[in-house]
Amino acid sequence: MRIRSLLAFAALTFAALGASAAQSGFAGTWKLDVAASSPIKPWDTDTRTITLDGDSLSIARHLTWGKDRGADDLTRAKLDARTVTTTPMTYWLDTWYNNAYIGGDKQQHVTGAWIEPNRVFKLDRQLTLEAQQGDVPVHIYDEYHLSADGHTLKVLEIRSTRDQPLTFVFTRA
Repeated sequence: MRIRSLLAFAALTFAALGASAAQSGFAGTWKLDVAASSPIKPWDTDTRTITLDGDSLSIARHLTWGKDRGADDLTRAKLDARTVTTTPMTYWLDTWYNNAYIGGDKQQHVTGAWIEPNRVFKLDRQLTLEAQQGDVPVHIYDEYHLSADGHTLKVLEIRSTRDQPLTFVFTRA
C-alpha cells in the first residue's frame, strides 16, 4: 500500500513539474522577427515579455521607432476561459494612422484560455475606440503558438477593424 501511495505521489509530482516546465516555455522576452511578420508601422521593433504564474498571464509589450521613441502596454489574463480581466489603456498602440483613440471606459477587457495545454493559448480582447464618427467597439482575437523546440513564438491576430489577419513571429531575446 505504501509503495502505491509513493508511486502515485511521485507520478503527480512529476506531472506537475512537467506542466510547470512546459508553461515556462512561454515565459521570457520575445523579439519580433520583422521580416517574417505582418507590418507594424510606424514601429520598428516589438519586444514582448511574457510572465506565467499558473493560469495568470501577463504580456508586457515594448514598441520602438527611431532611436529614442517608444511606448509600452500591458495585457493581463487568466487562462481559464471565463474570467474577464480589465487593464487600463491610455493609447491604442496598434495604429497611429487613423486618428482613433481609446474610448468608452478606457480599458481592455480580456478573456483567455488554453487551446492546447502549455503549447497554444488564446486571448479575446474587447475595447472601445473613439473615432471621428463616435465610439466603435473593437474585438481582437489572438492565438499564441509556442514551437516544439520553445525557440519560436507565433501570434495570429484577428481584429474586427481589419479584413485580413495579422501574423507575428517572435524569437527569444
